[in-house]
Amino acid sequence: MPTPALPTPTFFVEALPPPTPVPTPDAPPAPTPTPNPLFNLSEGVFTVAWLSDTQHYAYKAPEIFEAMTRFLRDEREKMNLLYVVHTGDFVDDRDDAAQWENAMRAMESLEGIPYGVLGGNHDVGTSEQDFSVFSSCFGEKAMEKRPGSDAYYGGSYKDNRGHYDLVDIGANRYVFAYMGYAPDSGAVAWLNRVFKEHRDRIGVLCVHDYFKTDMTYSDAGATLLKKVVKKNPNVYLVMCGHRYTVGHKSVEFDDDGDGATDRRAYELIQNYQAAGELGGSGYLQLLQFDDIKKELRLISYSPYTDDRRYYDTPGTELEKYYVNPENEEYSFSYPWE
Repeated sequence: MPTPALPTPTFFVEALPPPTPVPTPDAPPAPTPTPNPLFNLSEGVFTVAWLSDTQHYAYKAPEIFEAMTRFLRDEREKMNLLYVVHTGDFVDDRDDAAQWENAMRAMESLEGIPYGVLGGNHDVGTSEQDFSVFSSCFGEKAMEKRPGSDAYYGGSYKDNRGHYDLVDIGANRYVFAYMGYAPDSGAVAWLNRVFKEHRDRIGVLCVHDYFKTDMTYSDAGATLLKKVVKKNPNVYLVMCGHRYTVGHKSVEFDDDGDGATDRRAYELIQNYQAAGELGGSGYLQLLQFDDIKKELRLISYSPYTDDRRYYDTPGTELEKYYVNPENEEYSFSYPWE
């Protein structure tokens, strides 16, 4: 008898639920780029660059000096750079021709950019001043030969021992008057004549020696304050180097003698020569004239290290000539408004 066929078994498989998708973690938001205050200038902002006491670069690190001036040349348009100030001590030893060659080579990068210069004590001597080498490099003839100098170079005192430039920055017109180290009575008289002849312009006095390191006045500074800054109601800025510090202070004047303050002038000093082991680490200052906010801002920057503010670096507080980093960058309202 045949064996009956068994039924084919039926298998029931319970459907599994679909896998729960694993959430993909959100990508971190892209950081908001911080605007570079050197370049991201709003309308109505103009830059003046300020170098001082570059002597150790000329002596032993010319590549730093050249990096500073190349930066100003290459980034001129981004910064709306209109003018450059150098407040002296180009070289460490005025009798070393190689140092002058290094300084001149660095300054040649500024071809086409208006600038003003003066001789510091290392350029001309401390006890007895000899401006002959300085004048051979930066004398009246040399400055008049610069392309475009006829538009701003006003004239000199004793073959550029002193000189003045007429510079328009935005809506305002300025006269930058320079005087080299150890000004005599003739130099003081010349400065007063320049400021009086250009009383319709905002006056800027550029000298080498004005403050001591503690920002009290040196003998030369006290004389210039009393006999030049105080006597000329259109002088609102003083720029100097020489001593190892960075900062500013203000002084008020009663110009008409009625007992009320008529004018506030700002006195600025900048000398990074003691910063680091390379004679200043390439730091300079950029003055941003903001005609919209009616504000002047100062920014410290090294094109050599691509860094702002030297003294906010840990460890610099132990250096002999430490400066509060707040003194390296600051701003104030236009006193001439």
